[in-house]
Amino acid sequence: MTGMAPTNFKPLLFNGKFYAGALNGVHRVADRLIRECDARLAAMPERQRPPARLLVPARRTWEPELTAIELVEVAGADSQAWEQMRLPAAAADGVLVNLANLAPVRARRQLLLLHDAQFLFPDSGYPLKQRLGYRWLTPLMARRSSVVLTVSSYSRQMLELLGVAPRTKTAVLYNGADHILDVEPDPAALQRLGLMPGGYALAFGSPKGYKNNAVLFAAFADGAMQPRRLVIVGPDRAALERAGLTPPADTVFAGRCDDAALRTLYAGAHAVLVPSRTEGFGLPPLEAMLCGAPAVIAPAGALPEICRDAAVYADVDDPLAWREAIRALDDPALRTAKLAAGQARAAQFTWARAGDQLFARLLDLAR
Repeated sequence: MTGMAPTNFKPLLFNGKFYAGALNGVHRVADRLIRECDARLAAMPERQRPPARLLVPARRTWEPELTAIELVEVAGADSQAWEQMRLPAAAADGVLVNLANLAPVRARRQLLLLHDAQFLFPDSGYPLKQRLGYRWLTPLMARRSSVVLTVSSYSRQMLELLGVAPRTKTAVLYNGADHILDVEPDPAALQRLGLMPGGYALAFGSPKGYKNNAVLFAAFADGAMQPRRLVIVGPDRAALERAGLTPPADTVFAGRCDDAALRTLYAGAHAVLVPSRTEGFGLPPLEAMLCGAPAVIAPAGALPEICRDAAVYADVDDPLAWREAIRALDDPALRTAKLAAGQARAAQFTWARAGDQLFARLLDLAR
């Protein structure tokens, strides 16, 4: 494939170190963007497209199915030492594409996607040593990158204010949300949890301080929202209690959900609740809107930028405000209006749009 490419295109080298890790939000975004680029390369005549390779660890836990991008297995590519010391040489003749927050500091021509600056916040959940390391490393990565992308204007502003990357060096690449519609819903998901449509509000659990689960637990404490219950996706009660949180006694813990179950939980929810003190993007409200549920969110981080007037807002620190916002959606007129606004707003965030924008930048760098 490399020999058939025109000489005016440099190769595209995708950093696939993250395929050695678990499937988390950042990794899912990186994987989806790689597959979007693969689809666009496959649509080009073979002799007219740049050569493209995805460098993946030999000890990977998952991998994508690709058509035009060559999958290249590399021993040791699951380590930071490989990423910093050996990857720059492997990508010396091309454009290195880093989509999972990390990149080598010595690469000559590269694109870096930094999702947010949360790692610099004291309540981020990152250990102090890791925060200090990222505080030193990330500005170096950004400085050595030809293009630095991030997922919202809010994140772009934070990267500048916190000294990671100047605004003149960055651009916004919004995530898509329509992946949630790629799978059919799991009709048994509610039954397994003993839930009825409309009888619960849904939230993602987290021990991290900035996710602000505490305000939801206070809003639902002592049966204040009965008969409506709070459903938590992710960690169980014990994990949250170890973090000093107190989930209400009647909280339902759904555990880790695949997209089929999550789509069903979204569709059946009275509302999806996102009380975060900061978010670099904020995917759950958009996923909920696409699945036919309204969102109640905090006016914090990128959430207002992403949701605009399609969501109901509640104060970050006020449990009573959360109760009132959730109950407000009992009003048929308000609920209908928010569902329509939500569908329209969320439909603007597609992976096709993100793929087009990323691929156009990569072709510019490869010329």
